[in-house]
Amino acid sequence: MAVIHRQYEGIHDYDEIRIFLEKEFGHTRFDHNLTLFEFQTALSCGLDERVKRLDEVLENVHLWFNGDRLVGLLEEGAFCAAGDHRFLFEEMVEVAERCFPGMEWEVYDGDKDLEKVLSNRGFLKSAEYWVRRDFDLTQPVEGGRLPEGCEVRSVPDLKEQEEVFQAYKLCYGLLFNQTMFDRFYETSTYRKELDLVVTGPDDKVVALCSGRYDERNELVTIEAVSCFPEYRGKGFSKALLRQVLHAAKELGAKQATVYTGMPEKFPAPNRLYESAGFELVGKRYVWNKE
Repeated sequence: MAVIHRQYEGIHDYDEIRIFLEKEFGHTRFDHNLTLFEFQTALSCGLDERVKRLDEVLENVHLWFNGDRLVGLLEEGAFCAAGDHRFLFEEMVEVAERCFPGMEWEVYDGDKDLEKVLSNRGFLKSAEYWVRRDFDLTQPVEGGRLPEGCEVRSVPDLKEQEEVFQAYKLCYGLLFNQTMFDRFYETSTYRKELDLVVTGPDDKVVALCSGRYDERNELVTIEAVSCFPEYRGKGFSKALLRQVLHAAKELGAKQATVYTGMPEKFPAPNRLYESAGFELVGKRYVWNKE
């Protein structure tokens, strides 16, 4: 049966994308998983003053179907193909060059067939890369102690969230708002048990750690860890990360995964995850054209 390519058509496609990303995780080395997709979509809905609909955010997404089965997904900055449809990557690159000029591609180091396609189309492997690390939640999670007077609390339970918005901004460089958080709460992968902050004796937010849960794959993706500068070096981030991992185990997760920038530029988060017991999975290099 011929593979058909078309653009996103409506909310029914959103559901198809979610099912596709759930099913394909673990069967291919593409990392555009359900938790990342839902998080970024919810984020995009609330970025501007005018709240966007899901259909508006996703209208430029490209989809590939083999019969009724969704087998490929391309949006600006992210892509995924079913494990038995990796051959679609060449067509995806062609579509992206027409529709998303200047798009960069993130490919695992040594993924030869994808590297060959990019090289043949004039892309170059840059020195920039992202790191993926995993934590085996079937193993014990060591406890982390917080200083006396500090408390772990769930973000939705806080009355004053402006400090939480600022903590998120430390991670993403974007000023968060209540609209974004309301959209996060509506996604299938959001769990308040994984969206935590540490508050100090003065009730101010000290650090934040947030994750999302893909129940089908028993997978937690750590989205954000941040600590305000004046509190760094005191173990808050590591202790809070441990709390999120404990909460993930209680939800039934068997694995936690996290993506960080290259250690040469971002040493602190890389040291944090290494010291917490996350194991290196691979490096995803950025490919682009000069």
